[in-house]
Amino acid sequence: MTRRSAATLDTSVWVPYLRAKRYARSVDPLIAAGRVWVHAVVLLELYAGTGSVNDARALDAIREAARSLGQLYQPAEEDFVLAGRILAYHARRYGAVRPRDHSHDLLIAIGAARTGSVLLAENRRDMARWAVLLRKRAGLRVQVAVPVT
Repeated sequence: MTRRSAATLDTSVWVPYLRAKRYARSVDPLIAAGRVWVHAVVLLELYAGTGSVNDARALDAIREAARSLGQLYQPAEEDFVLAGRILAYHARRYGAVRPRDHSHDLLIAIGAARTGSVLLAENRRDMARWAVLLRKRAGLRVQVAVPVT
């Protein structure tokens, strides 16, 4: 990732970062520079995992900051259609998958591709699989990386 690159943080990065500042070496400079895209699906997953009012307030602040910077990505209808088509292709080619197990990751990868941001994720292997299919089936490019701890 170049110094000026923007990044979309997957839930698998946000959770350990918010709980224990894991990945701070990668995430802190991006946040300080205003170069983090926040995906609405990631917000859904983060809000679903809140354990307190303070957790929800912290997410409210992240959401508002992303919105004010114009870096809150909300999937469009086309993103949902593309995700469904990619999942169907994957099932035909490699065997059935449960959409509920993969649709969020695929939507997050689509958002990273559409914003031109690097996708930071702990589960690089899964995300890389979707990145390959997005490139082959839709011409969308997304770079997937694991953040530095």
